[in-house]
Amino acid sequence: MDASWQPGRWGAQHESEALDARTRDFAQQVLGVPVPAPRPTMQAVRASRWSHGDLEQLFPGVNGSVDDSERARYSRGMSYLDFLAWRSGEVLDATDAVLFPDDHDQVLSILQTCSREGVVVVPVGGGTSVTGAITRDGSQAPAIAISTRQLNQILDVDVESGIAHVGSGVTGPQLESHLVGTGWTLGHFPQSWEQASIGGFIAARSSGQSSSGYGRIEDMLLGARVATPVGTWDVGGFPAASSGPDLRHLVLGSEGTLGVVTSAQLRVRPRPTIREYAAAVIPGDFGRAIEALRHLAQSPMRPTVVRASDTAETDALLMMSMPRGALGRAFSAYLKVRSALPGSLLILGWEGTRASDVAAARAHTREILDGAVWLGGRPGRSWERGRFHGPYLRDALMDQGYLVETFETVTRWSNVASLHQTVQQAARSALGERSYVMAHISHSYDTGASLYFTVLAGGWSDPLESASRWRAAKADITQAIVSGGGAVSHHHGVGRDHRAWLPEQVGAIGMDVLRSVKTALDPRGIMNPGALL
Repeated sequence: MDASWQPGRWGAQHESEALDARTRDFAQQVLGVPVPAPRPTMQAVRASRWSHGDLEQLFPGVNGSVDDSERARYSRGMSYLDFLAWRSGEVLDATDAVLFPDDHDQVLSILQTCSREGVVVVPVGGGTSVTGAITRDGSQAPAIAISTRQLNQILDVDVESGIAHVGSGVTGPQLESHLVGTGWTLGHFPQSWEQASIGGFIAARSSGQSSSGYGRIEDMLLGARVATPVGTWDVGGFPAASSGPDLRHLVLGSEGTLGVVTSAQLRVRPRPTIREYAAAVIPGDFGRAIEALRHLAQSPMRPTVVRASDTAETDALLMMSMPRGALGRAFSAYLKVRSALPGSLLILGWEGTRASDVAAARAHTREILDGAVWLGGRPGRSWERGRFHGPYLRDALMDQGYLVETFETVTRWSNVASLHQTVQQAARSALGERSYVMAHISHSYDTGASLYFTVLAGGWSDPLESASRWRAAKADITQAIVSGGGAVSHHHGVGRDHRAWLPEQVGAIGMDVLRSVKTALDPRGIMNPGALL
């Protein structure tokens, strides 16, 4: 059993059972006095259809388990709804077994057996899905989870070409730890980085916090090996090619519905020796920050990290991080004198191996952001230190009976301001008066940007009632996103939560194409049924 896993929590690094004083004060001020919720516990699990002997007979030579804790661990993701379920006391409809293959050939053999026997297969990497991509949804067929955690070898680093060949179960920290000694970095740091796997990054089509400098996972994926029910499927492998449609893009975002990614060839970049972070505030409404980021994204020297909070998120961040005492009063006075608030907080980062290049990029940014109130490097470095902390904070807020959830989308620049307002209004309407809706631009491109929303609400201490209320609210919010011209997801994926809106996004012909690909690779429909399609 993975010792770092705790049912209903982000991980064993959960730092405290209580909120820090500033976050507690903010929550009570805007959401009301909390009513603590039931704590997450390991709950009763539906009995497995199989014994360990059955696993040995069906999958000889493969390490597997029918233990309740193992099965539970691989039957839910890490969304708000998943974490609520751990607080509900309901019986968990877990997979019947978990298998831990050691290599590609074992995965291939497992899939062929499951296809022949009609056994559902759910591939699981770090298990960090927040869209229901690995969550059981009541299927009556026997089901197994395939964990990729044993596929964690660094197979090769081609230092001349800048390519790392790795097993799909390798996590972000494992890869970066290995690459430190080679002088390279992948540069992919989503908030799930501590736990998510390379295969999960690919399957969800993820994007990291340094995407402005390093790109998204599709920009890094050179090639992949995929085990499917009909055989081994190798995609890509060349720096560029004109050999028909690029089949890598069928694997990217496929969410385990076509097969199991067992290894990947990834483009890596020289590890930066210089990292600088800074914060600034653009006074006025969020529209001014959107316009400033558009100019920055369309410039030739964009920063490695670019993040812009709307006024609501800026206010929340300042309330939860403002120093107490004389230092806090001095900082508040400075912002007031500079007429910085209301405004939008920007976090910016520049990386490189030459001081002159970093200095030039920083100067270019400051020139484009003329009129911004610069806050120095300390807030930027503080963001960098805490950039993976958000999910742990969610644990503590949920303990106090608050709703805490995120969702995201992406649209073209001409629609960012309008979509932000539309979705903000829809979320407030869906969640009621005791709610707080905030957003930031997390990733920006030449043609548009993503919007990453965080919603908070008070009075959500009853797990079953809260789950019903959030499903209804999320449906209204998602419809507002799609109707407002946003993508159903920018980097979280489709899963089961967003699949109802996929036909509206890709069209009838697009859905036929996706179904045809699935039929070709998974003729009996055993691969993660219910996700994506």
